[in-house]
Amino acid sequence: MANYTITKRTRKNGTVYCARVRVKEAGIVTFSKSKTFNSKVAATKWARETVHKVEKNLSNEPFDLIDCTLDKLISLYIDRKQKSERPMGRTAVYTLRQIQQQSIAQLLVTRISSADIVDFCLERQKNASRPSPQTLAVDISCLRKVMRVAKSMFNVNVDDRSVIAAYPALHDLKLIARSSRRERRLQGDELQQLLTALKKKESHHACIMPYHDIFLISLLTCCRVGEVCNLRWNDINEAQRTITVRDRKSPNGSMGNHSVLPLLGESLEILLRQPKMNERIFPFKSRSITAGFRATRRRLGISDLRYHDLRREGASRLIELGLSVEETARITVSGQLTP
Repeated sequence: MANYTITKRTRKNGTVYCARVRVKEAGIVTFSKSKTFNSKVAATKWARETVHKVEKNLSNEPFDLIDCTLDKLISLYIDRKQKSERPMGRTAVYTLRQIQQQSIAQLLVTRISSADIVDFCLERQKNASRPSPQTLAVDISCLRKVMRVAKSMFNVNVDDRSVIAAYPALHDLKLIARSSRRERRLQGDELQQLLTALKKKESHHACIMPYHDIFLISLLTCCRVGEVCNLRWNDINEAQRTITVRDRKSPNGSMGNHSVLPLLGESLEILLRQPKMNERIFPFKSRSITAGFRATRRRLGISDLRYHDLRREGASRLIELGLSVEETARITVSGQLTP
């Protein structure tokens, strides 16, 4: 419920009356607007009209910067982003939800200091998941993004200065760090072991996913597993042996970032032999594919191999076949690929 106050103030050139209208939710100011008048009558009239507009949701006028908890701010941000043309990915949403579970989320954003940011990382380190410095760096990056846009998006009185001020301490305490570069490739007969085991996995009466073919397509096209699961029948060009990959991951956003990919080797034949169940060639959840891969890898005793490593393996094989780094980078949609 909105309420107003009229405050009398004495100045050198006379007396003025400051009218302020506020709305509080759970003790937190969510709306605040003030204006100064020369008479109490005018101040009271304006305040009552503003209260009426606010309570009837008729006010579209800008108002003073407000305060809220970090938990509330994150919820507002996720809701706004997911309704936009560039929604966040699963990882970013999960990261922000994790932050909401920490004690820092209950602080008012205007009172969050660099010390609070450091304490947040120390608290996260003690979680059961024991996040690495690389994971905490992602947390801090997401938190900084939310605080940076809070003023322009929601009129919340905060920016990212407290996060920036915390960086020296975070690096000094080694709480955050950049991700280490992965160079894991398939070794020895690991490829044949995996193909044989995945083919056997498919033979189970309850299995409906073609793990073997999906694995090969991931390797031959250098596509991410999510991109493989989003390949569509209508995007195949059999004459030119190409396929359009929709919404490929990019620093500028994946929405609308389509690219035409050459179907090298036996890629086209693998795709065409799949049953047409719907518009997608592989209508499965990417997480189910990677879960099945991990289970197979563990049974084989293969360590430190991630499904995403197939992109580097595939790219390295393209270079070994004679493609230049630039040509390979265009296929993988990566501007920083090295052999």
